[in-house]
Amino acid sequence: MFKIGKLFHLTHVVSDLDAVDKWYDEIFSVNRFYHGYEKLAGRDASLIAIGEVIMEPMMPARVENLRNQSVKKFHDRFGQHFHSIAWYVDDVEDISTRLDQEQLRLYNIVGTQVKPPHKMAAIWTHPKETSGQLEFALYGDFTKDPRFAPTWSNAPWREHPLGIEGASHIGVVVRDLTVATRLYCQVLGGTLIHEEEIPGRKQSAFVAIGEDTVVELIQSHSPASLEGRDLEKNGEGIHSLIFKTKDLDRARDFLQAKHLQPEPDGADSIVLGPDEAFGMVVGFTRRTLPNDPRQSQS
Repeated sequence: MFKIGKLFHLTHVVSDLDAVDKWYDEIFSVNRFYHGYEKLAGRDASLIAIGEVIMEPMMPARVENLRNQSVKKFHDRFGQHFHSIAWYVDDVEDISTRLDQEQLRLYNIVGTQVKPPHKMAAIWTHPKETSGQLEFALYGDFTKDPRFAPTWSNAPWREHPLGIEGASHIGVVVRDLTVATRLYCQVLGGTLIHEEEIPGRKQSAFVAIGEDTVVELIQSHSPASLEGRDLEKNGEGIHSLIFKTKDLDRARDFLQAKHLQPEPDGADSIVLGPDEAFGMVVGFTRRTLPNDPRQSQS
């Protein structure tokens, strides 16, 4: 049986990688450990660490005769937006077999559909079949991840004005909460840790998956909400990244000093909307999720 490990990265498709890299540097003081062009994937990208969270901002490669059009097609359709979630997994073949049993289509790095057995180091799902694209990859076959170094520490981000302790959760907007929960729990082996509803706005299922990730599956009840607008405009997919902060007031003050306009999201959270964060919804919360298994590991 496959085992999903650490979050590999959260991918963010952008229009101008240099401008977005500069923003990440200024706001998050990132550790950038890769920046380059990947011919097979048809994209220019960075890999950056924000504490224990790895982000991959990427844009379609500006080259002639682009072999892989998938990133370009995504950008043409959605503009700047979260693209996919990637996890490390111990057995790509095994998880491919499980996904194939569910009649889910799988793709390689150049966007060609594959079926197990395939001996790939990474596979991607079709975004329309998994409420956004998911990637599963072997550790070590791509750029070296600094979080695995013995000297790694996320202390600089805890001490940063944003006070980032880690990711609270990743939000995914879905049309059918029952179907999405089955995928994450029964197919991918996640654990449902909490359910809640904000009347008139949304119903959520929080699923712990892998070693360090909680995904909030969101069924919107309001077309006027951030979640509802995203679902209406872009369909099911990756919606938000919420960081856990140790000092919400200080984080708000810092963002405002950077000429950003965080909005309150309940009593314990603030969010930057897509117009503030290159198409992303990025939030900060002091809330501890109920039954979060990561609390017992800290």
